[in-house]
Amino acid sequence: MNLHLQFVLRYLYLKVGNSFSSNASILAIVGLSIGLFSLILTLSIIKGFENVLNEKLSGIDGKVRLQNILGKPISNSEKLNSLLSDIDYPLEITPFIRGNAMIQIGGKTDGIIIEGVDEIPDQTYFDLKNYNINKDEIIIGKALADEMGIRIGDQIIITPILSPTNNIINQKFNLMKVIGFIDSGMQEYDKTIAYISIDRAREIFEMDNAVSGYIINSSEQIEKITKVLNEKIRYPYYYETWRERHRIIFDWIRIQRLPIVIIFSLIALVAITNIMAAVSMIIREKSSQIGILISLGMESGNVRKIFYYYGGMIGCLGSFLGSIMSYLFILFQNKYKIITLPEDIYFMDYIPAKFDLFVFCCVFILTILISIISTVIPSRSIIKQRPTELLVQE
Repeated sequence: MNLHLQFVLRYLYLKVGNSFSSNASILAIVGLSIGLFSLILTLSIIKGFENVLNEKLSGIDGKVRLQNILGKPISNSEKLNSLLSDIDYPLEITPFIRGNAMIQIGGKTDGIIIEGVDEIPDQTYFDLKNYNINKDEIIIGKALADEMGIRIGDQIIITPILSPTNNIINQKFNLMKVIGFIDSGMQEYDKTIAYISIDRAREIFEMDNAVSGYIINSSEQIEKITKVLNEKIRYPYYYETWRERHRIIFDWIRIQRLPIVIIFSLIALVAITNIMAAVSMIIREKSSQIGILISLGMESGNVRKIFYYYGGMIGCLGSFLGSIMSYLFILFQNKYKIITLPEDIYFMDYIPAKFDLFVFCCVFILTILISIISTVIPSRSIIKQRPTELLVQE
């Protein structure tokens, strides 16, 4: 076994009547593992929030929405659908019709956004027995249904809001049956949006051979899709990704990430200062042994290597324990939802977390390097003293 490593293991090994320096070493490992646990867990939670929002928003909204910049309907004669079909990437192109309407049941009335589609965008967030929407059927948000006392099977009245100048006498009242609910956890959708068949939407909003736009999904990365769309799409059309449609939410996550990481990094940094304290105590306590080693011919550089190994060993053990604790906590949290959240505020009912291997590797390597560097300053005192001075301190 390497001589330097033997000394390090001796300093770390606990036994009956163990020295104060050994206790300091264990405390340094525990402190570092707690600091790393906090940092990795925080980064995992931020990543988890972002992933859940990405999945929900892209699943319901689609990855990209293509529309007329003036809000006008897109007719079949404009051949925009065929233009998108010429793109080399495998794209799922779904037309949609979107419009404002009033929903009424009994004496209760509210405003909603009606979206006519060929198929349900993402079945994950829908409480349905049948995922096909027939002509006079509708799916509404769970929050809106609870607010208005609507249950599956109820008949509701949908009145389109086509123009503020329309005479109320000429308004069309459409009787529709509620067949299911959407429960995404986001009030923006659960209180305002409803889905019907695209053919029924054409009748309600008087759009004969036109659509409001196209929903574009693909297994390819969003950057590749937008790059191709930049080359193909021209005025008066424009496209919006789900991130651009909800820019405020993702800007909020990005703004919060930096200060949170800095705060929890300082916690880990405080733990690393314990390594410096532990090395200083070991040098003070083992000064006579260090003097003997130098007297026997060991170079001071090799003696310092012992403490470099010591810092690296504490960094490895602390990082390993902190990472294992954070990984196990993430598994339990995602499975059992130990820490819950109010869904109407945070768009989800529990704190999600995603263990990022890349982040773990970066934190692990940086921690070991900083742990080794932290031993440089206290170990420099060895060079400044002669062996006789070290032996006298016994």
